[in-house]
Amino acid sequence: MTFQAGNPANPDAACSSGGAAAVSAAVFAAALILLSVPASAENELYRGQVVSVQDGDTITVTTTDYEQLRVRFYGIDCPEKNQNHGPEAKEYLTGLVFGKTVDIEVLDIDRYSRQVGLVRLDGTLINQRMIEAGYAWTYEQYCKVKDLCADFRNAESSARGRRAGLWADSDPVAPWDHRRSRRKR
Repeated sequence: MTFQAGNPANPDAACSSGGAAAVSAAVFAAALILLSVPASAENELYRGQVVSVQDGDTITVTTTDYEQLRVRFYGIDCPEKNQNHGPEAKEYLTGLVFGKTVDIEVLDIDRYSRQVGLVRLDGTLINQRMIEAGYAWTYEQYCKVKDLCADFRNAESSARGRRAGLWADSDPVAPWDHRRSRRKR
């Protein structure tokens, strides 16, 4: 395919009958390619070593390709560092994954350019493990994978019933409420 650059003074020059047909063919071909990509191709998979734990739901991983990824755990929210049980959540996660090789399935990119994903260690889903231990809530606002989020909710209910981690408090404050109250100040 040959593309003719348009004349900046006359932008319609590139859309002469031959140019327009070539552009239309290129757009059609690109649309066919995009439609043929399976939906599962959206989720990127990485393997890497955990080199840093920022808090109970964010880690930094060096991949096998030596790329550094900041990963936010999908579907959960842990207490903030300056909140009750925040330091314990970070310490628990550090004990689970720091220095170890994890598998990451990226489901999204958040507004802070972090990869948002499912983190597994030897097949164990760490996102859910944080909930089971009582160090995370199911993040209903962002948890949209139906069966997975149902599993998260069940794990949270179990942790509440056992009064595990943050559920030992009589009225724990959800991290999103904590962040909102700090913004109002």
